[in-house]
Amino acid sequence: MNYANLKEKTVNGIKWSSLDKFGKLGGQFVVGIILTRLLNPVDYGLIGMITIFIVIGQSLINSGFGQALIQKKDADNVDFSTVFYFNILTSVVIYLILFFSAPLIARFYDQPQLIPLIKVICLSFVIDAFGLIHIIRLNKNLQFKAPSLIGIISVIISGTVSIFMAYKGFGVWSLVTHTVLRSVVTSFSLWWVSKWQPLLVFSKTSLKKLFSFGSKILIAGLMQSIFNNLYFLIIGRFFIADSLGYYTRAVQFRDMPLKTITAVVQDVTFPVFSTLQNDDRKLISGYTKAIRMLSAGVLPLMALIYITSRPLIHMVLGEKWLPVIPYLKLMALYGWIYVIFTINTQIVVVRGRSDYYLQIQIIDKVLIVIALLLTYRYNIMTIIYGNMAATVITTLITSIYLRKIINISLLYQLQNILPFIFAAFIMLIAGIILEKYIENDVWYLFISVSLSTVIYVFLLWILKVDELKTGIKMASKIFRSS
Repeated sequence: MNYANLKEKTVNGIKWSSLDKFGKLGGQFVVGIILTRLLNPVDYGLIGMITIFIVIGQSLINSGFGQALIQKKDADNVDFSTVFYFNILTSVVIYLILFFSAPLIARFYDQPQLIPLIKVICLSFVIDAFGLIHIIRLNKNLQFKAPSLIGIISVIISGTVSIFMAYKGFGVWSLVTHTVLRSVVTSFSLWWVSKWQPLLVFSKTSLKKLFSFGSKILIAGLMQSIFNNLYFLIIGRFFIADSLGYYTRAVQFRDMPLKTITAVVQDVTFPVFSTLQNDDRKLISGYTKAIRMLSAGVLPLMALIYITSRPLIHMVLGEKWLPVIPYLKLMALYGWIYVIFTINTQIVVVRGRSDYYLQIQIIDKVLIVIALLLTYRYNIMTIIYGNMAATVITTLITSIYLRKIINISLLYQLQNILPFIFAAFIMLIAGIILEKYIENDVWYLFISVSLSTVIYVFLLWILKVDELKTGIKMASKIFRSS
């Protein structure tokens, strides 16, 4: 693939990946608001208690082979078919383990109603496994149109059904149905529109080769899933279900836009970076563009979440969800660091250093455990402060690894994102000052968002940041071609 063709596919990939992620974001946001108003914190707390088991199962099903297939330049149908059958077998085993472990999990939390919830919601593991390879093949070829449309349709269908169930008083089961039905619609649609079907072959040689790279990604991903969601386990065990419900909603409100934007770029840049893995100059150039564009979007977004959290929670979710506000504000302050960590580790994987990636994840998890041991006895705010400290330290360590494999230093990273940090900080201060003088939620929301956006754009213009012009041109090109 020549560079011009790659660039064209990248732009097209960003267009469809953006449609997918932001379409689902909009759908999930609307569905989430309606469900939150219909349900109560205890319902979200119950789901939060089993979140760690859900994400562990999802990590095991992927098995790291997804990245291995994309990273491998000569992956063929035998490779894809082998991983397809392996994923299905893995998903069935994981489901059976959780099915029979449900009573133990319920006893741990002292919540008997978790038993049927676990047995049903974990069916999504097996269902997802049937469509996983279809998505990987499409992503590897930078074909995002079909997954984008399917993703939006699945959110609409599952969201509509879950809202109806919540309205009829099904409570937490509406959330379970949302998860399972979305998996059903997604996997069925991928099989319906995709031309690919697995061969009746299972190659041990292929599995072994992919496992040599994917096993480290699997272990690292599994550790990340466990420890990133360890907070749900600890809060669910040592605090009441309502508190976990508030914490869960705060995490969802922060992660929904943050991980959506990051995923848009990551879905496209990983296969693109993989094609450039042996060209340091082009890889550094691609990295620089990615981290600057992500910082340009995520930093002001996190500032806006902090600024608007009070009126949004009050107006949209209602009085019963006000305890979410302090959690959400604190999470937004350091959420943008996730961008740097994600792109840095992506470069590490692209260069084939899954061993370094595993080491980074081990360090990260050790820091999380230390933070939790020091903070869990106090309150949830203290726990979040501990998570913030661990996240910052891990990101700094990741930069050291990045320097080892490619000539990208911590100073180089800071120089690239400093204009966006400065502009986002000023807009944040302006919003905090406004909050002291405007009590009406509607007026404050309108004025703070408008003024903060103007301040941010104006500062980028003053600083002559190229990404402002590039972003406008790219958005214009994307929408013109759609």
